[in-house]
Amino acid sequence: MPQLPTDGAAGYALAGVTFRHLPPSVHGAMTSLKDRLGLALRVCSAIAALALAGLPAQPVSAAGGTPRDSLLVLDASGSMWGQIDGVNKIVIAKDVVEALTYELPAQQRLGLVAYGHRRKSDCADIETLAEVGTDREALRRQIRTLTPRGMTPLSASVQHAAEKLDYRRQAATVILVSDGKETCDADPCAVGRALEQNGLDFTVHVIGFDVTVEERKGLQCLAAKTGGQFLAADDAAQLAAALSTVAVPEPPPEPPAAAPATVVLKATVLDGGPLIQSKLDWSMTPADAAAPPDGDGAFAGFAADGVGVAETEVPEGPYRVRATWHGWADGKPRHGEREVQVTAGKTHVFTIPVDLELPVKLDAPATAPEGTVIDIGWQGPDGLNTLLLVTEPDAAPDDAIFFVAPAKVPAASPLKRAPLQMPPRAGRYELRYTLRQPQVVLARQDIEITPQHFSLQAPDTASIASPLDIVWGGPLSKHDLVTIVPAGDARAFDNAHYSARLVPGKPVRLTTPGEAGDYEIRYVMGAAYTTYPGMQYAVKATRPLRVEDVSASVSGPATAEGGSTINVTWTGPDGWDDDWISVVPVGQGHNRDSYVALKRGAGDAPGTVEIRVPAIAGDYEIAYLVNPGRKVIARSPIRIEASTASVQAPATIKAGQEIPVHYRGAGFAGDRVVIAPADTPDGKMWGYTVNYGFAAKPAREADGEGVIPARRTAEPGQYELRYVTGLQHQVLARTPVEITP
Repeated sequence: MPQLPTDGAAGYALAGVTFRHLPPSVHGAMTSLKDRLGLALRVCSAIAALALAGLPAQPVSAAGGTPRDSLLVLDASGSMWGQIDGVNKIVIAKDVVEALTYELPAQQRLGLVAYGHRRKSDCADIETLAEVGTDREALRRQIRTLTPRGMTPLSASVQHAAEKLDYRRQAATVILVSDGKETCDADPCAVGRALEQNGLDFTVHVIGFDVTVEERKGLQCLAAKTGGQFLAADDAAQLAAALSTVAVPEPPPEPPAAAPATVVLKATVLDGGPLIQSKLDWSMTPADAAAPPDGDGAFAGFAADGVGVAETEVPEGPYRVRATWHGWADGKPRHGEREVQVTAGKTHVFTIPVDLELPVKLDAPATAPEGTVIDIGWQGPDGLNTLLLVTEPDAAPDDAIFFVAPAKVPAASPLKRAPLQMPPRAGRYELRYTLRQPQVVLARQDIEITPQHFSLQAPDTASIASPLDIVWGGPLSKHDLVTIVPAGDARAFDNAHYSARLVPGKPVRLTTPGEAGDYEIRYVMGAAYTTYPGMQYAVKATRPLRVEDVSASVSGPATAEGGSTINVTWTGPDGWDDDWISVVPVGQGHNRDSYVALKRGAGDAPGTVEIRVPAIAGDYEIAYLVNPGRKVIARSPIRIEASTASVQAPATIKAGQEIPVHYRGAGFAGDRVVIAPADTPDGKMWGYTVNYGFAAKPAREADGEGVIPARRTAEPGQYELRYVTGLQHQVLARTPVEITP
């Protein structure tokens, strides 16, 4: 199967420019040139000023005379695919950080740490991408490779950066760029406090992207505890204003009008796709049609052929940037173009998406009810290993909730069509047609998932372990169910107990839990299988249920012989026919060695039941257990006395002869006389080393007799004859026997 060629790791478009000659699906998502360029310039200036404000131009370390070391900690968790003013947060963060590497003084030692960029659900996904003092160009290459994927272990990442900076012995600064709260069970405030207490002169500055009031609390505390600054904004404009206000108290002097601007040009496969690192031709020409001719000393433009990332200096003004890529599979050039504005004395990073000019079309409804399956049509390069999927708007390109593999759908004209499961939760989603390698979106369409009506009717209270009829209402998808779970349970349903699939037109009958307490009855909508969090099952209706205790009683003899059968008198909840009586160690629940199930119908009177008691001596209780749940609701004490037995046989016998045996014992069901090697422990004699001998019959007043067959005595050696109980295999008596040749 042909694959899309790729020259390197993922790259991203810088906020601040307008796309030209792009597919309608991409072009429609772009914001205006002026707004986005202004955002990028303001953010670049502000974050550079923040770093410089936190790192004085000539701070004095313990060694004296050099600027303090610093590490940038960049959030590359999955949430960084979210947007600020229509621009992916990771796009802004990466390009701002790259611009910062040009703005900082050459003597400033800088490094880079990232988290969440390699694995989706790993809180240990923290990596030092560039050690402090790494060459700036190598640092930029690492920044360009980042793709959001996983969790947000921001506390551990800052701790990791501090250790890298040897913060206990030298002054150091960390700049954390994050878009949310800690998701890895750590306390940023506690981490900040510990770093401040243990560090020589350690500071953390935190930049929050699109964080809520609740999310910013931990970030604020982390910065405050170390004497750093916290900057937050709800959108791109507020972000730029906050950074300028807090990090740049006095505007820097304006550069001379003739000072050139530094421009870095990058290209990606479509918007947000992989960075193209070779076979690119660049041109950057003045966009002002009224510019004087070359002969008048005007700047004619910049060009470079057969490269990847390009860097140049140009005068201030508007330009038209064009990228031509010669690396596409069919050998034909592909193009990307954009108009940009550069400012004298500034560093600009521009990323140009290259249009692959692939014919892609989606045909799907604008809305669909939650949890349903829609019919979707498409046209596209299915042979390039593609996926048709539905996902959240801020998800990574390949992060599908549900998907179809287009190549497996038979060809059709003009459009292929297939069913696609919709999410079981209402909200705004995207349908996407994507390449899988590399992961880029070729076409997308918004779809609104609308809510449906669900209902539950049931009593407010019920007894433990009792049948409960529940009337439900809903659209009844294939995997829907009704369940009972503890109130507030984070699970959608209990997949082991208290759940039932739905049958059209019929109420659900569930058995209530065996523990009293507050519960919830839930209607759970089930969708197709997916690993996307929270999307295989969704709770659509709930109803509170109070489960109450019931009473019972049991009584029996005060003592009993181990292994014997006793009569137990009991009373229990009326009409219950599946509860148990069990003889259990004091304070414990069900004992599988001693129990009996109660079987009766509604209206039957309480009565007595026979039960065999354990063979091991000790203090026990006769327990009444409700089922399901096996909760003990009544107990009565009983003392088990060990049964007694004896066994006699000749001291020696020749191999291959029978052994006559005399014994005494209760002869309860399963009691036996066995022969085993003398060194076999009692607890391990039920393997291949034991010969089962014969069953013991009741023999209390007179000896019982039995024979160990000759086939059991074939091997000479030292043996024991043992009287063993049928219940719990307790050895009550033993005698040695030597088998001679």
